[in-house]
Amino acid sequence: MANQVLSETTVPGKGRLTVRDETKPFILIAAVAAGIILNRTAGGSLHRFTWLVNVGLFLVIFSIMAFVEIAEVGRAFRKVKPTALAVTTNYVIVPLFAWSLGWLLLRNYPDLWAGVILYTLTPCIGWYLIFIDLARGDMDWGLALLPIDITLQILLLPLYLWLLVGKVVAIDTVTLVRSVAVFLLLPLAAAYLTRTLLVRWRGKDFTYGPYKHAMGEVKLWALVAVVAGIFATQPKLENAQLGRVGLIIATIILFFVGLFGLALTMGRTFRLGYADTTTMVFEVTARNSESVIGVAAVAFAGHPLVIFAILIGPIVELPALLLLTKLMLHLRARWHWPDITP
Repeated sequence: MANQVLSETTVPGKGRLTVRDETKPFILIAAVAAGIILNRTAGGSLHRFTWLVNVGLFLVIFSIMAFVEIAEVGRAFRKVKPTALAVTTNYVIVPLFAWSLGWLLLRNYPDLWAGVILYTLTPCIGWYLIFIDLARGDMDWGLALLPIDITLQILLLPLYLWLLVGKVVAIDTVTLVRSVAVFLLLPLAAAYLTRTLLVRWRGKDFTYGPYKHAMGEVKLWALVAVVAGIFATQPKLENAQLGRVGLIIATIILFFVGLFGLALTMGRTFRLGYADTTTMVFEVTARNSESVIGVAAVAFAGHPLVIFAILIGPIVELPALLLLTKLMLHLRARWHWPDITP
């Protein structure tokens, strides 16, 4: 089953990134640049096409949710202690840490602060499995955590937005609830129904073969179109605002460094094995920026810097996770682990 989930982004069983995975950050940079150029060329007159961006956002979230298996949630609780540590870190410590880090570095730039918080709020629901595999973590436990993450994201995101982001940038409660319903709950339900009907009508070979491959293409290229569209239809970004990208990158780097140290310390303190510690490292560091963009685009319409800060995250994330992979493999050989015999 691990290979089946990885097949969208990796070669099954070979534990490596594809060229598309490696180039994704640069594709997103190009999409941002294209959107800004369109915005300035059109003189900010493209706002009437915002509805097309919303359609694209729905397709992005639909494709992300297409193969989320909620039924697998029970498997995670076979490892009570590691699961409790991962859930507590992701949904208690991470939001507070991200808010505090933003307060230290970005409190004079509330839109950037809000964007960084939004980027960090939602754990990844697929991407991190690649790095668990590369670093020789526990793939079965990593897969079992997926339904927990998607369920808790949907339930807790409105609360986090109200408590944390709402203290930084004003949010209309009705708009917030509507954006979560339209860009999280509805795509999840539609994706589950579509997958169920396809399995019944066309069989598992088609559903987990051509259809899954198609969803992988939709996710990437719809996201590229959405990113360009968001910046093309937003108010104009000034050069001085774009020049703060270094501050965003520094904040996100510190986020990854802090969470890596925290996850590693918790693994050692609670005497987890190497495989469980590695899985927790990537479970709590990798983020799900695609899912939160839909909510942000609606809840923070007119705040392009919020979206800009969210999109900087994946650009930093790929090299950060690759570096963490090498660090974990190095520590696997140098440190004593209860699940590895010397």
